[in-house]
Amino acid sequence: MCGVFAVIGVENAAAELYVGMVHLQHRGQDAAGLITFDFKDPNNGVKISKDIGLVSDVFTEQKLMALDGQMGIGHTRYPTVGVGDVKEVQPFFNRYPDGIALAFNGNIVNYLVLKEKLRMSRVYLSSNSDGEVLLQLFGDSYGSGSGNGPEAVFRAVKDVHREVIGGYAVVIMIANKGIAAFRDPNGIRPLLMGEKSLNGKKSYAFASESIALTIQGYENIRDLKPGEAVFVDSQLKVHSEVIQAAEPSPCVFEYVYFSTVESVFEGKQIYNVRKNLGHELAAKLKERWPELEVDVVIPVPDTSRTAASALAKALEVPYEEGLIKNRYIGRTFIMPVQKIRENAMKLKLKPIESVIKGKKVMVVDDSIVRGTTSRRIVELLRESGAKKVYFTSTFPPIRNPCYYGIDFQRKEELIAHGRTIEEVEKEIGADKLIYQDVEGLQRAVGTEKLCTACVTGKYPTTTEHTKELTELRRKHLAQATSKC
Repeated sequence: MCGVFAVIGVENAAAELYVGMVHLQHRGQDAAGLITFDFKDPNNGVKISKDIGLVSDVFTEQKLMALDGQMGIGHTRYPTVGVGDVKEVQPFFNRYPDGIALAFNGNIVNYLVLKEKLRMSRVYLSSNSDGEVLLQLFGDSYGSGSGNGPEAVFRAVKDVHREVIGGYAVVIMIANKGIAAFRDPNGIRPLLMGEKSLNGKKSYAFASESIALTIQGYENIRDLKPGEAVFVDSQLKVHSEVIQAAEPSPCVFEYVYFSTVESVFEGKQIYNVRKNLGHELAAKLKERWPELEVDVVIPVPDTSRTAASALAKALEVPYEEGLIKNRYIGRTFIMPVQKIRENAMKLKLKPIESVIKGKKVMVVDDSIVRGTTSRRIVELLRESGAKKVYFTSTFPPIRNPCYYGIDFQRKEELIAHGRTIEEVEKEIGADKLIYQDVEGLQRAVGTEKLCTACVTGKYPTTTEHTKELTELRRKHLAQATSKC
């Protein structure tokens, strides 16, 4: 999972890209990059800067000042391959045709097949990123026919849709031409568009989350439709076309974990969805375990706060902040290597003993993936004197890999895979483990048109070639672990 941002029609694209990327930092902590184009100096218009690290570390004021231009794209990276490898950092750039830069969020299921196909055509890539494959496919099609306007962009997107399997939200900068953006046919990965007017001049921006747009004054924000492509040309004329649409299947994990509560996804406020998740859990608890005595409800900060507060209110039980997050430690789930996650967990959460000691504690987390965090939290609560620890998850048991951009592509790393709820309960050491139901999850979001493959095993695309992809991920994980 990554964050993408694109803008056109502003005097200082780098400044807007920087702000947008800061507000998408939670989507990727490994690396950051941006590329701009200056219409006023087209011969030397392309400027690019990218490196390993957080947005605030990669981009100094001096670097931003050198990235002059009126359009550009930016990326915050969450790696599934090439951890801490500068070769994998987006955006990627090809000088021909026209100078095309690409950044994307998602995962290409048939990446290895497409990479081999390119090699057979005597095209050799410089990274292990599926983003570079997307750039090459788009560029080959864009430069193959007549014209270089919206018709060429839409032709290239059509060819990408025909060849690529997976979930992807893509932003592209074409030097001296404009900005393009498109989603996969199922709309698995999020991408939104907004516009604003300043001194009578319009500008347009695209982002993985609405907060990166609203914070900068963009209005008329909408989600790109599944399979839709939008091209904003150098004259700021907007061209849009649904190239190929399939069954809408937006990722349900966006609502539960990845997106911030300030954002809106597919017309639904994330904050309200997470409140609904708490209400659904409370209803399940009242129906199935009315005898359960709870003294206090505490969240696992930060993504679980809204749901935990709603659950506590519905159960008429005190809500407290029993675990305090170290603000200098990032999101442990999106850390790329298990050893790094375990080390980070030792530093991330600190218990408040007065809230916990002698009490029957119900702790609320957004989900349980590998069990690393859950196990450590139960240990912390017991060490702080909890009488009982009831662990609740606002997400159902994750028993299947995700092949669309969330970093659990191997079933062996999922704690719920091949285990009953009771076995997972024992594994994390809780007195009681309670998961959200699939139906409760769908009611909370307000639709059944979701990608819930990690829970149900029903994937919106073919899963052919996933074995090769999983093996590649295993090799990269082993290499990254050996460096830790």
